[in-house]
Amino acid sequence: METTTKQQGLNEVVMNKVQRMIEGKAVGVQETMERLVSEGRMAQDFIAPLGVNLRAKQHDPVITFTANGHINMAMPDGEFSLHDNAVGQLADRLGVPSRYLRTLAAGEQWQRDLATNILNEHSGWTQRSRVLVRAVGTQVRAVLSDSYRRLDSVQILTAFVEEASRQGAVISDAYMNDTKVWAETILPQPISVPTAKNGEVIIFVGARFSTSDYGDGAVDMRTFMLNGACLNGMVRESVMKQVHLGGRLPDNLALSQRTYDLDTKTTVSAVRDLTRGLYDNDTILRKAQEIQGASEIEVDLDNEVKKLTKSGELLKSEGEQVKQLLMNNNPDDGVQGAATLWKLTQAITAHARTLTPERSRDLHEISGKLLNRVKIDA
Repeated sequence: METTTKQQGLNEVVMNKVQRMIEGKAVGVQETMERLVSEGRMAQDFIAPLGVNLRAKQHDPVITFTANGHINMAMPDGEFSLHDNAVGQLADRLGVPSRYLRTLAAGEQWQRDLATNILNEHSGWTQRSRVLVRAVGTQVRAVLSDSYRRLDSVQILTAFVEEASRQGAVISDAYMNDTKVWAETILPQPISVPTAKNGEVIIFVGARFSTSDYGDGAVDMRTFMLNGACLNGMVRESVMKQVHLGGRLPDNLALSQRTYDLDTKTTVSAVRDLTRGLYDNDTILRKAQEIQGASEIEVDLDNEVKKLTKSGELLKSEGEQVKQLLMNNNPDDGVQGAATLWKLTQAITAHARTLTPERSRDLHEISGKLLNRVKIDA
């Protein structure tokens, strides 16, 4: 009876902590939804020719580039500034090292001038191809294949949130940058998972959705787990393999509206089905078993962090911070008990709390991938 009362008290403390977190994120969630809708209305798509007709020995490209404070892309539809994401995609299409060109594009005036010269020179000697140019206002955010499947992200994200709500979940966080949007949902009731070597773990299980209209990742859905004691997040493997290529887009994009609507409708249906699956009792039980399994796998923590740093998954500075968290062994960070795989994942996600929203979610995926080592009988 005493143990039950103590556990109930602990659950109540954790639930209050998570509720405060959700309330604190509410404004950001609202801003994310409003930005997605607003930029969706401002978005423009163009089919444009990139490169030249080498067979006809023509070297005058239709699309050219200039540097005026930032790199501009001149098309028949007007002149647009280039987002860093579009610069990288152009580099890949024209055979220029992406990281190098993006560094130039973000540099001083002489570097931007050099970047435009490189783009113009390469486009003047690259066989012409049709590309889908996606712009928001006067900024090109993406230069994509002319077979890129256009989808209505507002409808798809709405479907995810609505279905999660039907399963009893609430939005715990959402974030949008220039090229990608994320949303996390959780069931508000905690689950206590006793582990062999890392104490009692109290988690909130849910689902994460992410997508990009600009080639910065496909539609993606994953199981999301929030450690209630420390608010460390973690996601598991993707359950949706969304291919963003379909049939070739016509020059008049209005003609592809029916395909656009059908592709969106199909994706909305898949998202609803997969969201239900992520909140299925069997799925939740499996996640609890993975935590328990990770707690039973002892590892050399220093060696594990070195491997993650060497592979490039963690930056060197991130690896140092993770090692420090492991040394601190603070339960408030979700780090306690023996040197196990679970403890390693929690140190990584504890450090994620200090990073940018984008990088934080990268670390959620890195830590979740470590649980692939856990073998659970079907």
